[in-house]
Amino acid sequence: MILGETLMYSFFPIIIAYTTKIMPPILFAGLSTFTASITLFIFLLIRGNLKSLKNLDTIKYSLGVTLFIIIIPSILIFTGSSKTSGINTTILLQSEILFTLIIFGFFSIEKITSKRVVGALIVLAGTAFIVYNGKAGINSGDLLIIAGTFFYPIGNIFAKKALEIAPPSAILFIRSFLGGIVLISLSLAFEDQTDVLGKISTYWPLILINGIFIYHISKILWYEGIKRIDISKAIPISVGGYPAFGLIFAILFLKEIPTIYQLVGFFVVLAGIFVLMKKDKETVRIGIPV
Repeated sequence: MILGETLMYSFFPIIIAYTTKIMPPILFAGLSTFTASITLFIFLLIRGNLKSLKNLDTIKYSLGVTLFIIIIPSILIFTGSSKTSGINTTILLQSEILFTLIIFGFFSIEKITSKRVVGALIVLAGTAFIVYNGKAGINSGDLLIIAGTFFYPIGNIFAKKALEIAPPSAILFIRSFLGGIVLISLSLAFEDQTDVLGKISTYWPLILINGIFIYHISKILWYEGIKRIDISKAIPISVGGYPAFGLIFAILFLKEIPTIYQLVGFFVVLAGIFVLMKKDKETVRIGIPV
């Protein structure tokens, strides 16, 4: 399930890198998110799971998911993507791995081994190459994307709690419905809406693709996956495929040629992810795990 989600979600940075440069980024995020809520409501209706929306605990945890996975990250990441390349967007989303280990280790939610720490530091080194990219200055878009990924692990903590009492489709519907409304409202209040209807009528297929396939189907696979394995294991597996597929898609669809710094950062990030994905081995000596 996690690997299936990875393949589908690899298109996400390519889609947002393209669309956020031609239409208001927060509006695109909001429309895509709200589109997902419509298909998710139909899915809930067909499966007979609408009653799960009445559970107050489900709503409470889903509000946390909405805030930390939809609203805050979408504002930062979609805005950042409009200011940087598709390749940078693809690879910098890997920062989520580092923040997952830091946050989950700090709150002692899951066991963080020394191997995972080493892997996270390697990912951080690769990210530094990409952000630098041979220039003295730092791209503000890159920093916004990195900042946006910081909130994903917090949202996944709420998601893990919500999954104990509700089906994934219910959580996804709540976060998509509320998140979509908030993002669209913020866009109407603060973004330039010049010829916005014309842009929507032209690029509506991308809104549907992002809403249905990325925010609905791939996220169903993601939530079903993290119900079964640790998040700190799921993140490296899932995010680990993004750079490889995303880099290929950026070259094919965005016609972007990676720089030497992006390539070095890409392979360093992959090396860090490989370390993170290696199965932990424990050797017991005199009753003490080593």
